[in-house]
Amino acid sequence: MLFRVRPIHAARRRPATAAALAPLLALAIVLLAGCGPRLVPFTHELRVQHDLSDRDVKSLQFYVSHEIALRRELTAESSRVTSNHTLLLVSGKVIEEVVVEERTPGVVVAARGGVLSVSFEPGASLTFSASPEPSAPAPPFPGFATPPDPFPGNAGPLLAVPSAAGEGSSLGGNYWLAAAPGGEVRYQGKVFSAIEDSLRAHLLIDADALEEVVERRKVLPGVTLSGR
Repeated sequence: MLFRVRPIHAARRRPATAAALAPLLALAIVLLAGCGPRLVPFTHELRVQHDLSDRDVKSLQFYVSHEIALRRELTAESSRVTSNHTLLLVSGKVIEEVVVEERTPGVVVAARGGVLSVSFEPGASLTFSASPEPSAPAPPFPGFATPPDPFPGNAGPLLAVPSAAGEGSSLGGNYWLAAAPGGEVRYQGKVFSAIEDSLRAHLLIDADALEEVVERRKVLPGVTLSGR
């Protein structure tokens, strides 16, 4: 009889133990959520306020605000696909797709005035340009039943992307994904079409990490002769 009683008592204790652990688990979840970065838009005004040079921004960790989805049609001349990219079949066309998910971390590999090149994978980067507004929206991506070619980028050269490299007082705003008219984006030397909310993507930064970088910068006051 003793061996039958012990499992019953143990079973009765389990709900009490689980109930006691529930508040601790909830507290742990809250604490873990609070440990994440406090992301804010990285604006050109913020960069000027903290006097961040091109070299300074290369030491910062950036994130992307919205998912970036890039597509291009593969032809016989451009059948090579980079690793980690996806092949899709859309309206009878073979499509290469590149996706940068929301809040993916990236680093600046090149900076020039109001233009930043940010890498989200080794050997490649996307251009972000400081502007009060994002690039003009791309035409809506057609459905499977529509025949028009949704990827005209392979047919001709890419137009110049918005450039704000130290161009006067109009420079300001978020660092938006730079695209040519029609939503064309150059990536790894190829022309892609930015679809869905890609052109709303802009750079974010951890506010606390930014303050740490600013605090590490030491400005020397200079040395004067005694008595002057």
